[in-house]
Amino acid sequence: MPNILLNNFRVCIFLLFAVFIIALFTDIIIGELPNNLHAVVLIGKLINFFKNLFINLNTYFSGLLLTIFVIGIFLIISEIGYNIFIHLPIILFVFILGLFFSSAFSIKLLLNSAENIRIKLENNEFEQARNEVSYLVSRPTQGLSESYIISATIESLTENVTDSVISPLFYYFIFGFLIIIINYYHHLFNNSFLVNNVSLFLFNSGGIPANNLTFHLIFVCIMIAFIYRIINTEDAMVGYKTEELRKIGFFPAIFDDILNFIPARIAGILMVIASRIIGMDYKNAIYILRRDARKCESPNSGYTMATCAGALGIQLIKKDNYILGDPLKLIDSFDIRRAYNLSRWTIFLFILIQFIILFIILLVL
Repeated sequence: MPNILLNNFRVCIFLLFAVFIIALFTDIIIGELPNNLHAVVLIGKLINFFKNLFINLNTYFSGLLLTIFVIGIFLIISEIGYNIFIHLPIILFVFILGLFFSSAFSIKLLLNSAENIRIKLENNEFEQARNEVSYLVSRPTQGLSESYIISATIESLTENVTDSVISPLFYYFIFGFLIIIINYYHHLFNNSFLVNNVSLFLFNSGGIPANNLTFHLIFVCIMIAFIYRIINTEDAMVGYKTEELRKIGFFPAIFDDILNFIPARIAGILMVIASRIIGMDYKNAIYILRRDARKCESPNSGYTMATCAGALGIQLIKKDNYILGDPLKLIDSFDIRRAYNLSRWTIFLFILIQFIILFIILLVL
């Protein structure tokens, strides 16, 4: 079987890089796309539609059906769009892929949401700050004191470093790396029936022209990132242990925990490194990470929240749920800004590592 990407793997690497750069600059400069163009808004509508359809089944498998149908419909719609736009000039098509991918993660909105709350607190606009926090966390925010508003803001910010940025980018890049490497070295597995047939399916199905195939492989990486985003959004919408949602939210919550397991731990480690780079208490960050990361109900959210609490020397408290960190200093609104900087550096380090890996692959292969 001819290895289509053997002569084009550098093109594949370039496209993986180019699509991400376009998506990154779209997010940083423009922010979120309009609702009628935003893929996650469509995902939310699909989730809500199928939730109302399946919730009356009153079975734990309703959440599995919800996940299957939302992913299936989204993939079909995305594939139709792909087959329409693939006929555009290459540069324009790559730009559209980047715009589309920008909806899979959120850096500017994540950071700005925390910063806006800090500004409102410093202007003594406590009711407005409470209202903004209510969009970020599931807990009741009425009557929250300033310290609890600050804590909830930092918790949401640092938890979403994983959910909104690290995880979708992790799955985009990890599948991109695997596609490139497996295809390049598939000749080492010529005696493997399984690998040969997987390679045939992925890399040479139906005699697809090499250029179209390369684009489709990048599109697959984007779809993998969106599958994560679908499951994460489902967990945010139905993953609660209320009487109404505990059954339909069962499988989405489990899937979300599984998919975030590795990215959350990567994010925690990178946050420790980031705290060292910007002069925060990285030793305490390590200590609190190891001591408190598992105190949260979620098996993943504590890895960034606890690390941030340790680096800042503060306590993050969710009433009747967890206390992360030690009160080495009184928490104040400027700690939101410090958490903002720590989160920004954590994201930067993750992106930098992906670029280094891409560069190494380019040199080695």
